[in-house]
Amino acid sequence: MIIVPTEKQFDWKHAPVVLFLIVLLNVLTFFLYQSRDMVKLMDVAVSYQTHEFFDKEWPAFEKYLAEEKETELLAHYREAYAEEEYDEIIQDLLLREDFYIYLEHNSREYFLPDDHDIWAPERARINAVVKTISSISNGLIANNLSISDFITHQFLHGSLDHLLGNMFFLIICGFAVEAAIGHWRFLAFYLLSGIGAGFAQVASNWDSHTPLIGASGAISGVMAMYLAVFRFKKIEFFYWLFFFVGYFRAPALLILPFYIGKEVYSFYQDTESNVAFMAHAGGFVTGALLIGGALIFNRNMLNRAYIEEDQKVNPRQKDLAEIYDALEKFRFEKALEKVDLLIKEQGLDFDLGIIRYNILKISRGDKFDQATLDLCNLQRLSNPDLKKLNAILIENPQVLSKIDDLSAMKVAIQLTSVDNPKAAEQLFELLQSRNVKNSSMNVLATKLARAFSLIRDNAKKTHYENLALNLSGTAENGLL
Repeated sequence: MIIVPTEKQFDWKHAPVVLFLIVLLNVLTFFLYQSRDMVKLMDVAVSYQTHEFFDKEWPAFEKYLAEEKETELLAHYREAYAEEEYDEIIQDLLLREDFYIYLEHNSREYFLPDDHDIWAPERARINAVVKTISSISNGLIANNLSISDFITHQFLHGSLDHLLGNMFFLIICGFAVEAAIGHWRFLAFYLLSGIGAGFAQVASNWDSHTPLIGASGAISGVMAMYLAVFRFKKIEFFYWLFFFVGYFRAPALLILPFYIGKEVYSFYQDTESNVAFMAHAGGFVTGALLIGGALIFNRNMLNRAYIEEDQKVNPRQKDLAEIYDALEKFRFEKALEKVDLLIKEQGLDFDLGIIRYNILKISRGDKFDQATLDLCNLQRLSNPDLKKLNAILIENPQVLSKIDDLSAMKVAIQLTSVDNPKAAEQLFELLQSRNVKNSSMNVLATKLARAFSLIRDNAKKTHYENLALNLSGTAENGLL
């Protein structure tokens, strides 16, 4: 479930300078610094496997895990080893600095003298490379703490999805908090929330060797600040639960117990997850304490005019929220009435057309076919919209027989730009069956040939090239 506040929109009178710099630093760190990690990991993995170190280190790793009392993980790795699935074990083994230290002290037990002389320098080189990987060198590791890591770990991310997800929530809440409390205070509280998140995660498992990375803890602090700034003021939230989406208004602080409870519950229930739930909770609590303490000492700290300023509600957003609310309550007729009214007032666009299509899809009938045909008559659709339309026409071939020649030609030419122009093919065949002969058929055949060339379907490419040649000699005046 996702719940995010949408009470405020960007206001360039209160430009979020610090927020922009934080986001920029996160993005640059990921693409310019962390992008080298994969090359390093490939280097050490290839070298490690080329020298066949794993067979000799595995018994040592078993003993090490047993001494560390990581019994569940050891059992899991033994099963993987028996099934010759080594990749997960090797990755964990190589990233553990404490295991390498253990191995150095006990290496003579596992290597013959000649083998040891080969192993020692190469393994030292591998470990030196591993130590330069961003999550190891600048992540927050509980059993190997460094003061600087409490800051640096906040700007590292494990994947592009991790980065984008964090930046989305930071932007959603961050610009309003910065406008409300000021630039420098926002920067200080953001970093301190990240530090608090790090302490909470470390305190939950002092012996952990897993690096903590990501801005999630600091962002949780920003979310807490957002809620503390608005407190009991009723604000607008957007929610998404499975296929239920919409908006509701509630006092900001109403979300506080739900958020903390969810994170603590997830920490105890989802023990296998690599999500740092306690860091989220720690960052949230830290952010709340910081903003609460600041308000105690300086009640005039907040930009009251900005906070109390009524948000200009986008009428279309409000109308869509009413439609989603009706859908959530399974009031499909009411939702359809609202959609039809919006189309009448504002004209048909693809978003409204898709909502109407999905509602009518439940009952089908003549209105459903007409709703699908109306989507075909829309012009200048974006590529994502064309992909949706392509899938709709493939799913509903019965609609194609009801489309007129001009509309069929226009939508077919648009659909040649999608990755799998099957619907455009079907429309071309439909026009052929109607004995349509004009210059537009030549254009459509040429575009289909180009589309299939891009996906390397040479048979269809040649087929449509030949059709285009034949049509160029027989074309009459065009439709378009």
